Amino acid sequence: MPPLISVITPSYNPGSMLEVALDSVAAQDHPSVEHIVVDGGSTDGTVELLQKRDGIRWVSEPDRGLAHAMNKGFEMASGEIVGELNADDIYLPGTLAVVAEELERNPGAEWLTGRCPIIGAGGEEIRRPITAYKNALLRRYSLRLYLTQNFISAPATFFRTEVVRELGGFDERYTISVDYDLQLQLARRGDPVVLDRDLACFRMVEGTLSMSGFEQQFREHTEQARRHGDGHPIPVAANRLISRMIVWTYRGMRAVRRPA
Repeated sequence: MPPLISVITPSYNPGSMLEVALDSVAAQDHPSVEHIVVDGGSTDGTVELLQKRDGIRWVSEPDRGLAHAMNKGFEMASGEIVGELNADDIYLPGTLAVVAEELERNPGAEWLTGRCPIIGAGGEEIRRPITAYKNALLRRYSLRLYLTQNFISAPATFFRTEVVRELGGFDERYTISVDYDLQLQLARRGDPVVLDRDLACFRMVEGTLSMSGFEQQFREHTEQARRHGDGHPIPVAANRLISRMIVWTYRGMRAVRRPA
């Protein structure tokens, strides 16, 4: 019997991108999938879209942010395996079947991750050098390396549901970097299964949470590495330096793009 996979999609006024995300889950060939959308009370037609779709469990009501939305999704989830697919991201064909197969092959593994290209508003691949850099780190995964920076992409990462519940879910003190905090806790327990395969695509456009709050995101990265980096002072210090460098680089890029 194939394991049930629960896909949780947090959303808030995602616009037309949500339908693309929903379609990417519906097109999966894994026979046992539960898709849960936790909407924060959107006013952009999201509820009307969800009402038209069959086979999706959803709720739309105000929440306390991304971590709270994900925790609500975990409360609703009944699958053995859970994945997080943001409302503007997509799964690639065959992803869920591969995830189920690999986790069945590795029964002691508590989580799994793979490659995740970055796409723009129209679905075109962008920022290839960043993806190549993250993939190079992913192939060399270790806890020490992961403490230096977050190179694991949330849409391409899957968890054993019972383990996340044991850890208490997502920490609501964080507003953006909720995945790195949880994944560092899992990393302290054991390495993920790392697949050298594209599993999902992360959409990067202005106005999304990851773009509008990137400075807060890297401040949270630094704090999370410190909290979970006991015994690894050098990687924790490297995280602080790398996070600052990334923020300075993004500031410079935005300054160059800003019209006179």
